[in-house]
Amino acid sequence: MRRAKQFGYWLSRRLIHAIIRPRIAGPALETPLEEGDREIVYALENRSLSDLIVLDIIAAKNGLPSPLSPLENPQGHEERRFFFLNRASHGWFRRNTMTTYSARMVRILASSRQTTNAVLVPVAVFWGRAPNRERSIYRTFLTENWVVTSRFKRLANLFLSRKEILVYLGTELPLAELVDPSLSENRILRRTARLLRVQFRNQRVATMGPDFSHQRTMISQIIHSRPVRAAIAGESEAGDASEEKLEKHARRAAMSIFSHMSYPTIRVLERLLTWFWHRIYNGVNVHGWQRINRVAATHTLIYVPAHRSHVDYMLLSYLLFQRGLMIPHIAAGDNLNLPVLGNILRRAGAFFMRRSFREDPIYGAVFSEYLYQIYRRGHCVEFFLEGGRTRTGRLLPARLGLLKMTLEHHERGMPRPLAFVPVYFGYEKLIEAGSYRDELQGAEKRSESISDLMHSLRLIKQNFGKVDVNFAEPLRLDEWLDSSIPPNEQAAELGDEVLRRINNSAAINPINLVALITLCTPRLAIDEQLLVDQVQCYLDLLIADRNHHDYSVPSMTATEVVAYVEQLRMLKREKEEFGDVLSHDPSSAVLMTWYRNNVIHTLALPSLIACLVVNRRRPLSKEAMTRLVRTVFPYLAAELHAVNHPEASARWAEHLIDAGLLTIHSNGGFCAPPVNSRPHHRLYLLANLIRQTLERHYIVIGLLTQSKRPTRTELGVQSRQVAHKMSRIYGLNAPEFFDAKLFDSFIDKLIADGVVFEGDEGKLNYQPIVDEVLKAAEQVIDPEFRYAILRES
Repeated sequence: MRRAKQFGYWLSRRLIHAIIRPRIAGPALETPLEEGDREIVYALENRSLSDLIVLDIIAAKNGLPSPLSPLENPQGHEERRFFFLNRASHGWFRRNTMTTYSARMVRILASSRQTTNAVLVPVAVFWGRAPNRERSIYRTFLTENWVVTSRFKRLANLFLSRKEILVYLGTELPLAELVDPSLSENRILRRTARLLRVQFRNQRVATMGPDFSHQRTMISQIIHSRPVRAAIAGESEAGDASEEKLEKHARRAAMSIFSHMSYPTIRVLERLLTWFWHRIYNGVNVHGWQRINRVAATHTLIYVPAHRSHVDYMLLSYLLFQRGLMIPHIAAGDNLNLPVLGNILRRAGAFFMRRSFREDPIYGAVFSEYLYQIYRRGHCVEFFLEGGRTRTGRLLPARLGLLKMTLEHHERGMPRPLAFVPVYFGYEKLIEAGSYRDELQGAEKRSESISDLMHSLRLIKQNFGKVDVNFAEPLRLDEWLDSSIPPNEQAAELGDEVLRRINNSAAINPINLVALITLCTPRLAIDEQLLVDQVQCYLDLLIADRNHHDYSVPSMTATEVVAYVEQLRMLKREKEEFGDVLSHDPSSAVLMTWYRNNVIHTLALPSLIACLVVNRRRPLSKEAMTRLVRTVFPYLAAELHAVNHPEASARWAEHLIDAGLLTIHSNGGFCAPPVNSRPHHRLYLLANLIRQTLERHYIVIGLLTQSKRPTRTELGVQSRQVAHKMSRIYGLNAPEFFDAKLFDSFIDKLIADGVVFEGDEGKLNYQPIVDEVLKAAEQVIDPEFRYAILRES
C-alpha cells in the first residue's frame, strides 16, 4: 500500500511538474531558507496533494529542503517536515475544514519542546489570482478567490492557470516561541492555529486583494453613505434641483470614477508588457523590495511614486503582480479617460478623478467615499503626490487633496492600518524625452490623445537603457502621526515627509552622473579624462556617505560609466589634436538638465560647502561654515526635498577632506586646494552643481533689500522677470531658473520662518540675517552677476 502511494505521488509530481510553471514570493525570501543548524517545517493551509507537490517542486528549484524529507526527532521517530492546518472532507466538490487538528501538527509541536532550532514557515499556494467579483462565470468558478478552492477547481487550474501559480512563503515563526512550557498542549495548538490562520488570511489579502462585492452594491453603499447624503441635501437646499435628480448625478459621478479591475485583462497586459519591456529596456533593477513584504501582510498599502513618466504606473503594477502582491487601484487624471485607452486602464485598476472638485461638492463627496470604501476593504491604492509628471526632473510640491482625504479616513477608522510606500523611478532614457524637451524650450504642454498612443508604438525600435525602481522605507501612518503637529498642517507635513523619503532612495544612474558634471562646464564640453576623474570623485563621495542614505549607485567603473552614456548616444565625441572632447549639443543639453535635476539633491550639501570655500582667499572657520550651512541649506533642502540633518555638514566636510577636495589650514579652518591643481578643478565643478540655485535665491534677497520695499506679489513677479533676463544674457541653460513656482516657494518659506515679514501696506521687511547672507554671498556669487542684480534693484 505504501509503495502504491509513493508511486502515485511520484507519477503525480512528474505530470504536474511537466505542466505548471510556478513562481515563488514572500518575506521568507529576504533571508535564505537554508537549513544550516535549524529545522524548517512547512505549514500549508488546506489538505491538498497538488499544493504539496507544487511546494515540493518550488523547494527543489530554490534549494530548499523538501517537505517530504524527514525531521530530526528527539525520540528517533521519522517525521516529515510539513502539515496541513485544515482537514479535508471527502469528494471532488467538498471543501476543506478545520474540525480537528492535524495529527502531524500535534506531533511536531510536541517534539518542539525538546528542540530550539525549528522554524515554522506558512506556505500559501494560489492557483490564479483575481479579486472576487460576480460578473464573470469563469472567475467565479475557476480562479483563486476567497472561497476555499475545491479539487475540481485545482484540476481545471492545473491547465488553465499553469503559469499563474504563486507559492507565497510567509514570515517564519520560531517554534520555540510558539511552544511555551507554561501552556497546556491544547492551548499551544489553539495559539499556533490562530497565528497561522491570521498569516494565511494576510497572505491572501496581500496577494489577491480584498473580497469585493458587486459594483452596483458598492455604488449603492456610497450613494447612501452619510457624507454623500449630506452633500446631496446641502445642494438641494442651496439650489432648485430635487434630491432625486442630485442622486442621479451622484450615481453618474460614481460610474465615471469606478475601476472595473479585470483579471483576464491584467493577464493579457502582463504578457504584452513583458514583451514591451524586453524590447525597449535592457533591464529593470528593483531595490528595497523586502520592505514591502514586511508591511504588505499587516497594512493597507498606499503607493506614492515619483511621477516621471507614463511608464511609472504600468511598471509598478507589473512588478507587484510579478512578485505576488495585489495590483493597486490607481488614481488617474480624467485626461487619460480616452476612448479605448480609458476602458483598458479601468480594467487594469485605474479609477479616474477630476483635477478639481470645488465646483461640484457632490462629486467630491462621492470620490472621497469611494476612496474610503477601497481603504476599508483593505485594497492597496496608488496615487501621485505631485499631481502630474515633472517636466524639470525635480519633484514637484505635494498636492494635498488626496492626502487630506486619507487622513480623514484614517480618523474615521480602518480595519487595517495604513502605510505609505514611497517609490523612486530612475530612467536612463525617457520615453517622453521629445515632448519634454519641447516643453522645456518653451512649447505649450500638449493634451493626451489617441495619436500619442499610436506614436508610442514606434518606441519598440529604440533602446532606452535600464530602469531603477527603488522602494523607500514605508511610512506607517499611525506611528508617524504626531500630536504636536496641528491638524491643519498634517497633510503638508505628510506630503513633505513622503517626498523626502522618495528622494532619499534615489537611483543614481550613469546618465545622472554625467549630467551632474557636463552641465557645470562653461561650454557644455569637457576633456574625457577630466570627466572620468569627476565621475569617480562623485562615486567615491556617495559611497563614503552610504550609511546615511538609501541611494543606489552604478557598480561600474568611472570609465565604464562614460562609455555607457556615449553608447546610449547621450554624449557627443569630438576628436582634437590634444585629445577627445565630450559634449552635448544645445538641444540635448536642455534634456540633460532633466536627468541632472533627478539627483541634484544627492550632492547638494557638499556642493554648498564647496561654494563657500572654492573662491575664498582666507580659510573658512568650522564655526562659520556650520553657521552658514545651517542658515542656507534648509532652503535648498526644502526646494530639493532633501533630508536636512544638523550634523551632516561636519560629516560631508570630512568626506571632502578624504577626497582631497578640502584641506585644513594651520588655524583649523577649511581651504580649497591650490588653484592650478586637479583637485581644485574638481571642487570647482562640484560647487557649480548648486550655484544656479543660489543665484536664484540671491535674486530674491537682492530685490528684497532694495530701497523701495516690494510687496509679496511684487517680489515674486520681479524675481521671475530678473531671472528670465539673467538666463538670456548669461546663457544659463536651465529652464527651471526662472520658474515662478520655485520663487513663490522660496519666498513663502522665508515668510514662514520669520526671516521676512509684512509691514505697513503689505511691504516686506526682513531680519538682520538677510544682510549677513548678502555679505557671505560676495564669496559665492560671481561679481558680474551680483552687480547685474544690484543694478536691477
